[in-house]
Amino acid sequence: MRSTVLAAVLAATLAAGCGGSPSPEETVSAAVSGLSKGDAKKVCAQLTPAAKTKLLAVLADDPPLIEPVQASSCEEAITKVHAQLTQPIRAVLEDGEVDDAKITGDKAVVHVTGAGVDVELQKVDGEWKITDGLFKR
Repeated sequence: MRSTVLAAVLAATLAAGCGGSPSPEETVSAAVSGLSKGDAKKVCAQLTPAAKTKLLAVLADDPPLIEPVQASSCEEAITKVHAQLTQPIRAVLEDGEVDDAKITGDKAVVHVTGAGVDVELQKVDGEWKITDGLFKR
């Protein structure tokens, strides 16, 4: 009996420690720090498919702080954006510092401190994903 209770407690502890999906803040922070390091896969993994499409359109048209970027995938676009970022901008983004999320149901907004932008998220299949805001004009 004692070993059954111990096993149950251990299993519950491990499940809690491995716990759930990242928070909205962690999702945005991962994208921002990934951008600073040129980790395109990490950045793009945080975006919804629609956000990836919008990202390509915004970057091709008139993105803030960088020259327009022509790309056929999110990963290619992020790689090209990273190449244009100056070292001071990379340094500001490196920590991925964000403010607390404002959550309303399955939507959230997270302010990126260093970039001064609000990033919009939505919970998709139990995970927070970025829907807009990374490259707004």
